[in-house]
Amino acid sequence: MADFLSELSALLRCPVTGQQLHIATPEELRAISPDDGKDADGFLVREDGQAAYPVKNGIPSLLAESAIGLAPGDRKAAVTDAKQRPGQQT
Repeated sequence: MADFLSELSALLRCPVTGQQLHIATPEELRAISPDDGKDADGFLVREDGQAAYPVKNGIPSLLAESAIGLAPGDRKAAVTDAKQRPGQQT
């Protein structure tokens, strides 16, 4: 089952940057505040590690406004920064 989820997450992309997403590791989960993750079953994290998208009832919310910034600073900083530089990928 874990292999299937890993393969599926490899197909999903960040709607802002187009980067690949992966299932959040325990370390990445600790970076998400309890308020941000209260309704989520899990998270998909962008390959640069700067944003996470919640998964609720097994359905990922891949909307730019659903992103949770994982970098220090503003909750949406990673998404806002990426929107200011359209087409640029890391």
